[in-house]
Amino acid sequence: MNMNNAVIFLGALFILGCGASEVRPVELFPEDECANCRMSVSDPKYASQIITEGGEVLKYDDLSCLEKYRKDHAEAKIAAIFVKDFESTQWLRYENSIIVQTGIETPMGSGKVAVSSNDRATAVRMKFPAEEKKCDSGCCGS
Repeated sequence: MNMNNAVIFLGALFILGCGASEVRPVELFPEDECANCRMSVSDPKYASQIITEGGEVLKYDDLSCLEKYRKDHAEAKIAAIFVKDFESTQWLRYENSIIVQTGIETPMGSGKVAVSSNDRATAVRMKFPAEEKKCDSGCCGS
């Protein structure tokens, strides 16, 4: 490698190294409150978080709280969304997760949990089937 190529190579490495860093999830602490319902984010297997482009971290105790925030703040500039894998409690990028409707009693009662694959989603659905909603007082048109 001649001197010009070495300088170009080192310059390219420098420029790439100065790029925007990858957004990473923020860990949970006992004093964390849900940004939606203000309850404690006490059980990490149901937790999620939004990190805005401005660096604000919004933590949630149930996927329904995350969904409500997104619905109510459609204009929010979101850098990343992370969810906890129900089984491993490892952070997953929202777009790489599968959200499963189950019969599990989650903090806000949504029954929704995140898993890392379709195989895991099937297994969780089978292990914790969602209860069918019953029709009361003519809600089904009867």
